[in-house]
Amino acid sequence: MQFMRSLTRRFLPVALAAVTYAGLASQDVQAQVPSDYQKIVDAKLVRVGAVQAPPWYEKNLASGDWGGLVPDVMDAIFSKIGVKIEYVETQWGTAVAGLQSDRFDLLGAYNATPEREKAIDFTKPMGELKFAILTLKGPAETYATWEKIDTASIRLAAVDGAGATRALQPLMPKTNWSIVQSSDNMYLELQSGRADALVTSDVQIGQYLKARKNGIMVIPTPMRTQPTNIGLRKSDDKTLRDWLDGQLDTLRADGTLEKIWAKYVPTSQ
Repeated sequence: MQFMRSLTRRFLPVALAAVTYAGLASQDVQAQVPSDYQKIVDAKLVRVGAVQAPPWYEKNLASGDWGGLVPDVMDAIFSKIGVKIEYVETQWGTAVAGLQSDRFDLLGAYNATPEREKAIDFTKPMGELKFAILTLKGPAETYATWEKIDTASIRLAAVDGAGATRALQPLMPKTNWSIVQSSDNMYLELQSGRADALVTSDVQIGQYLKARKNGIMVIPTPMRTQPTNIGLRKSDDKTLRDWLDGQLDTLRADGTLEKIWAKYVPTSQ
């Protein structure tokens, strides 16, 4: 027993010193790791995930440049601090993995669902959209309520991972869903007759009708709306998220956000 006490007196201070050193070293390493915000500022480059889904994002196939509502918002945010924007093509259904794997830093027009909030962070809303139906053959009354659409006789196209799909598919289990990987494929399902209608945002359908001038948009009742946000990697350091929130507040206060939305969605005024 005396021997054990002697060992304890000799080695306990050493063990405590080692634990203290390890803790301090860990804190020092954490302090040396720059935040995502600082990385962007230092590199003067931010990588933004982009999904070919007008009016949110639209790629010019000839030049490779990206335009649309989200790029306009990103330009308004990052041009102030001299940061260049690089767009990285992705899909809604794989966007969370793209953020987590550091393929890109941000993704605009991404809805903050409870499931997604477990995996990534979100800013304040950059706007709000309504879920709507587009059909080429009607009648509109067939799609007047979500309850009417919840039937196996209706073939409904939607994009995998899109906000409308995630929000509505669990509520309409009887609907004959056709889930595709992109907006282009969703419209193709409708145009080819493989789907009776499609579901997405009023914003996206409005752009389609403006270009094609063919089809009927129905906003079923009860009206279902959803804010749309900017998604970013989950981090204990909230500097980037808080800075983006501040920028969105400024753009909202000076009317810039309203002007950008009106450019792509005239009915949103």
